[in-house]
Amino acid sequence: MNWFPAPPPWGKKDALALFAWTAVIAAFFWDLVSLQAALFYFDVTEINLPYRDFFADELKAGRFSRWHPGLYCGMPLYSESQAGYLHPLKYLLYPWLETWQAFGLDTVLSVWLTGLGAFGWLRRHVGPAGALTGAAIFGLSGFLWAHLIHTSMVNAMVSVPLAVWGLECACDGGRLRGVALGALALACQIFAGHLQDFLLTSLLIGAYGAYRAGIERGARNRLFALGAAAAIPVLGAGLSAVQWIPSKELLDRSPRAEGLTWEGLTYGSWSPELLPTLVLREAYGTRARDTDWMDGFYPYHEMNTYMSVLGLGLAVLGLAGRRDRWGAFWPILATVGFLLMLGRFTILLDHAHEIPVLGSSRIPVRFHLWVSLAVAALAAIGTDRLARPGAVRLRWAVLTLAALVAASVPIMLVVYAPAFQVPDPWPKPYHQDRYRWLGEELIEAGLRTATLTAIGLALAATAARTSGRLRAAVAAGLPLVVIADLLGSHWHDVATIDPAYWTKPPASAEAIQADPEHQRVIGFARFSAGEPGYASTEIDFMAVRDTLAWSLPPVFGMRSVMGETPMIPTRWKRFMDATNGNPQQAAVAGASHILSGYPGRIADWPPAEMIGTAYVFTNPEPLPRVRLMGRPEYSSDEDEAVAALVRLGEEIRDRVVVEDPDRPLAPDAEASGVAELVEERPERLVIRTRSDGDAYLVVADTFDPGWSATVDGEPAAIRPAFVNFRAVFLEKGEHVVEFQYRPAGFRLGLAVSIVGALVALGMLLARRRVASPGPGHGLLGWPGWWPWGMLLVAGGIVAGSAVSVGPGGVGVHPRWSEGLHGFTWGAGLEAMQREPIAGPR
Repeated sequence: MNWFPAPPPWGKKDALALFAWTAVIAAFFWDLVSLQAALFYFDVTEINLPYRDFFADELKAGRFSRWHPGLYCGMPLYSESQAGYLHPLKYLLYPWLETWQAFGLDTVLSVWLTGLGAFGWLRRHVGPAGALTGAAIFGLSGFLWAHLIHTSMVNAMVSVPLAVWGLECACDGGRLRGVALGALALACQIFAGHLQDFLLTSLLIGAYGAYRAGIERGARNRLFALGAAAAIPVLGAGLSAVQWIPSKELLDRSPRAEGLTWEGLTYGSWSPELLPTLVLREAYGTRARDTDWMDGFYPYHEMNTYMSVLGLGLAVLGLAGRRDRWGAFWPILATVGFLLMLGRFTILLDHAHEIPVLGSSRIPVRFHLWVSLAVAALAAIGTDRLARPGAVRLRWAVLTLAALVAASVPIMLVVYAPAFQVPDPWPKPYHQDRYRWLGEELIEAGLRTATLTAIGLALAATAARTSGRLRAAVAAGLPLVVIADLLGSHWHDVATIDPAYWTKPPASAEAIQADPEHQRVIGFARFSAGEPGYASTEIDFMAVRDTLAWSLPPVFGMRSVMGETPMIPTRWKRFMDATNGNPQQAAVAGASHILSGYPGRIADWPPAEMIGTAYVFTNPEPLPRVRLMGRPEYSSDEDEAVAALVRLGEEIRDRVVVEDPDRPLAPDAEASGVAELVEERPERLVIRTRSDGDAYLVVADTFDPGWSATVDGEPAAIRPAFVNFRAVFLEKGEHVVEFQYRPAGFRLGLAVSIVGALVALGMLLARRRVASPGPGHGLLGWPGWWPWGMLLVAGGIVAGSAVSVGPGGVGVHPRWSEGLHGFTWGAGLEAMQREPIAGPR
């Protein structure tokens, strides 16, 4: 039977639904909400918390510092964007709390707000039970758990339902206010620090706008729907230009400026062999248990697309809305999103890498954002249909779930076949432990999923047979079962630890800081920041910190030559590559200590001291970070400078490789004198020099176009030194050199954002209707079978993409060559031959 909306007024049931959502989130994340534990693990350790720690410290000091001096010999943190400088939650939490506390609440609030926004959006169309079901699926589905370590993406999820809500308000009312609100929501995604989410949501808005235009009558209304859908991301980009223009400037001089190949763009495609994970989330293990044996074939943590088996069944019931103007869009979005998720396995992305901007949007499985939103809307309709009077047939929902299970069984039998080989290819004790963990996990997951799905289907069947208040009460239990399924299947996914992980420095850091000669460190990790298996066996994660790798040093008051971000200046990478193996690399970069997880020797350095699990090497002759240098080796450009670094070898300790077209200093001129750093803040350096002859002042901080310099108050040119660092030519005598920083593109971005804000304000104040579109709901006039026709087309695309026709006849297309993997314990960390903390393999 068809569904058409009849949402009741807001009331007590809504309050109960929102209370339930709030209580569930607070209870599940209680260690974080009560400030008893801290988030860590993987990208949280490597990037996200350290970045926010620096920003929080600067806010507490009353500064808005956009340059981080503690990583990569200095990095443009604001332009890198993942710290989320302009995201609202940063100012609500970070100035007042310790960073680990604010970070945990930041994450939890983002999850809560995502569900809250989805509930409010869906509540316009369905009752409280349906809205809570949809909110739970979107807010707690696999997309969230896949990206819980990607804090910017968790922040950005909040905006998705709000942007859709804004477009619907614009299209339903014919006014521009919705455009402004939707644009603000999208701008917050960029402020959160994740441009890809902005692109994915913008494409979603574009698809929705095109659909609305297609069902409108009259050219004016069609153009308005298209215009509103285009205006939301355009205005959102305008509002957030102050962030993305500096980020684009950095991107253009980073290794990512080279773009992606087709292989690079489609890495992270969702393979059809992962279909069993739709009905059993742990079908191929999990990282928490160290059973995710497919990790290495994929970025497996990103492959989580679980949306609850009951949620999928309710979404099938939601097809009852396929003839409604609003309800018909979601099957379309789910189908298109699923095809795009497949990435390399269909023809749809064959030329995507050639498209500007969009061609750099990697990991196709992230289109699951579309699928989860569509399934949330459809499940909301399905639940609403069960909560209201009228006959409801569960047959198609049950058959769909049965078909998914039936298709999953042979896939799992094929991929798990190697596990039953005799003799066992993986006889080591650690492998046998993993077998046991995987078996326990599969049994627990199967029992949990089967039980909750059976309860949910029983509730649905009971609701379908009853009426009145009893029916509504029974249907109200459906979102609770969905929530239980989603949280139960991700019970171990929130990795927390004693706050001392962030607040008490490791012994290696304390020892280095006690050295009065310490400057920067270089850390090489022994263990993974996301060491798997923490839910299966005890792991000493404190030891992971000992080598001060990734972005950890600034958290403990130190500075590093290294870091961990994809958005690094190309100059830094080229310097490191050109001097790799050069004993003077550390000295030129101002490093006083090198830490490694493995023993060894460094030529002409004292033997390492083992502190904790780290081997600490002390540079016997460190160079000062600011120094006067002569004997210049001139280069006309960056490429020549790289070649000079390679050619000179260890001579770079005493000769400055500089890109200075003026060439003011003779190549054999020696430098004498002193340079003293007399004042330093992240965005300002003051250096006093005294020399008997002309010289270059070399500052071993990363070269960046945002820096400017004055010598005795007069503007001076900053030249790249050693490819990555800074040099200013000084005549003999005493000088005061001042460096100031402002991100390149910041002023332009600020001007564009101000214009965007004025436009948005005008839209908010405008009362005039621009168009008179049709209602948001109503009979669409399409035949009832259209979703099945669409599925046939989608199936044809997948089947056609899997076939290759050539001189040898018909065969499987090469794109499917990696479509099926046999079981192995030899992927992931095992393939990298990394030694786990847990014990010998």
